[in-house]
Amino acid sequence: MDYIQTWIETFCSFCTWCWARFCWLVDGKKWFRAHLTSAFAIYCGLLWTGLSVVMPDPPTGSLAWVHGAAKIRKLALPLSVLVGITAISGAFVAGNDAGHAYNTFPKMGDAWIPDDIFSMEPLFCNFFENTSTVQLDHRILATATLLSISGLWWTTRKLDMHPAVRSLIGSTMGMAALQVTLGITTLLSYVPVSLGTAHQAGALTLLTFIILLTHTVRRPSPMLLKSLGSIPRAP
Repeated sequence: MDYIQTWIETFCSFCTWCWARFCWLVDGKKWFRAHLTSAFAIYCGLLWTGLSVVMPDPPTGSLAWVHGAAKIRKLALPLSVLVGITAISGAFVAGNDAGHAYNTFPKMGDAWIPDDIFSMEPLFCNFFENTSTVQLDHRILATATLLSISGLWWTTRKLDMHPAVRSLIGSTMGMAALQVTLGITTLLSYVPVSLGTAHQAGALTLLTFIILLTHTVRRPSPMLLKSLGSIPRAP
């Protein structure tokens, strides 16, 4: 089992290295976005698989905690998708050097919405190639992510849940606030390499927290649910 896992990790690392070399040879900016997105996707898959091996069943202690986890799961699943999309949009910002275009916040220059967000033809190209549109999208998605994670914390704060789940929700909200603050600081500082790298690392950390949360509140196995019937309700 350890040999197979090591082989898979080595193969994925080799594929990532080959993809990076191909991206560099063809078109640095365009393929950088694809390379960073694929790296995030591979990381998420490996993290989920590793967590499933280490923790085959989610932490449970009572049926009340299971019911609380089920309610959180309905919110955590779409939220994890939103965090992933926001991280990918950040790859487009980096790939287009959009961080150097509007170094003001909350406005973009003198306007809330630039006039040239739909200046390219065909229209859909603006969401991938237009510097103004790409940065505006990332701002909107980042704000939506922070508000959504804060909403998750607020709506679940009184639920009966496992302490590990409660800790993960608080950590995810704190990381989201830190990541947004870091992103704004990076933008206002004209994207120095150190802050830009830290912001990308923050995106990966936030993605890790939301995956941990989603994995922790997944549905228990039927056998585990049956065994919980005799466990008293948590105080």
